[in-house]
Amino acid sequence: MPDTSRVLAELGRIDTFFPVLSVLGNRWAATRPFEGLTVGLHLHLTTLTATIVRELSLGGGRWICSAANPATTDPGVVAFLRDLGVEVYSGGGIEDGLDATVEADPALFADVGFALGSRLVAAGRRPRAGVEITRSGISRLRAGAPLPFPVLNINDGRLKPAIENRHGVGEGLWQSYTALTGCHLAGRRVLIVGYGAVGAGVAAYARSGGASVEVVDVDPVRRLIAHYDGFPTPNALDAVRRAKVIVTAGGVRHSLPVALLREANDGAVLINAGHGADEIDVEGLEAEADAVDQVGPRVVGYQLAGGPRLVVLAGGNPLNIVMNSGSQEPVLLHFAVLGLGLEWLATHNLPAGEVALPPELEARAAEVALSVLG
Repeated sequence: MPDTSRVLAELGRIDTFFPVLSVLGNRWAATRPFEGLTVGLHLHLTTLTATIVRELSLGGGRWICSAANPATTDPGVVAFLRDLGVEVYSGGGIEDGLDATVEADPALFADVGFALGSRLVAAGRRPRAGVEITRSGISRLRAGAPLPFPVLNINDGRLKPAIENRHGVGEGLWQSYTALTGCHLAGRRVLIVGYGAVGAGVAAYARSGGASVEVVDVDPVRRLIAHYDGFPTPNALDAVRRAKVIVTAGGVRHSLPVALLREANDGAVLINAGHGADEIDVEGLEAEADAVDQVGPRVVGYQLAGGPRLVVLAGGNPLNIVMNSGSQEPVLLHFAVLGLGLEWLATHNLPAGEVALPPELEARAAEVALSVLG
């Protein structure tokens, strides 16, 4: 059995230094807003997820978790949540976990990538409401058929892009890069692919670490914003040929295709900061590589036939989540909004479709955070 003592120690540290979720948990324990409800969660199963699920479960109800990505699933967290009485589906594959959660017919759900939400739609389920956390999930639900139930969009609130996406990912990604490679950022040429809130944060933290940073984005508005933020915006081919570190941050499948990577700088390091695991065409690299070397834990080198040697971190999975790196405060603050959103949905009847995040929920989360910060 996985050892849960490490998870308990980490939760104790969180409760000591940034107890924003435990404050809310005390309230949920007193009010029991989820009593009699089944709640499905499709999330990355990290220690931070354990923190929010622990507090939410104090509010009553039946809780079911499915793992969003095997590479971001902590076995100790799985064991910890099961000890709490939470049903956790992390083995057999993502699809199996989604099917089990759908079969439980949740009244409420929280999702990343709208994987659970789309599965509920396809199965003809009609939950009371759901919460979508990610930009890729919001794009997916908007591209599909009209929603038959309400989904609260917390990605487009004020706090997530400004704090978690910008500061949480921006800081954590480069800590992970240094931990895995031993490299300093100073003097390195970095390319950011995609200049949304995540890309802007990753670029800003790279520049603060002494890197020379360029940005590419298919959206001319974002390129213009990057320009006025002080970053050159060359064409993708020229930028890839110069960069020693390339980071995908756009939520777009194969935004680094193998055809482009054949032109990359020899020895370039490839990192994904987006939600999914397919922004870097790792399968294409494997198919075209003459040699594949396990350089170190979560560090793999690919020697392309007649081309450069490239290094991929964390298998192209979101590096900061795989490594659980950086300050935990931005994610915990975002999870506070998630918890308040579920609580709000439990007590409101809303029309079907995408629902904007009520400003008072973010204000409440911010007030609690400011209080625990002193």
